[in-house]
Amino acid sequence: MKKLIALLGVVILLAGMAYLFLFKNDNEKFFDQGVQYYNQKQYNEALFYFEKAEQLDNVEALKYSGTIYLESGEPQKAIPKFKKYLQILDLESEDVKFALNDLGVAYFKLNDIENAKKYWKKAAELGNITSSDNLKELETKMK
Repeated sequence: MKKLIALLGVVILLAGMAYLFLFKNDNEKFFDQGVQYYNQKQYNEALFYFEKAEQLDNVEALKYSGTIYLESGEPQKAIPKFKKYLQILDLESEDVKFALNDLGVAYFKLNDIENAKKYWKKAAELGNITSSDNLKELETKMK
């Protein structure tokens, strides 16, 4: 029974990959493959595919790459990803306030408090509660 379940899992995975490579353009293929690796916490592999998707102008890949760099302790690499993502995003997008918050976190991790505050304030003005909380906590620590 276990072999049957394992075989079924492999068949489903292969069918999904076949769909990706037959019916999607390269941009989507690379991005989707990156998301699969990201969800499995295989960040190096995910970055490889997100970088490929970025080269084909996939905006969402920038967000994921920035998040991986931020979570893996490389905020200096996350900053340009988030900045480029923000430049491309529609200013009305809900993602703007989250990207601004992430930029604030990246600067905070680099001990650049002024830039952290700057981006958290912008995100808070757009309604990002996490940014508001980050600012309050920062103000409390600075007293």
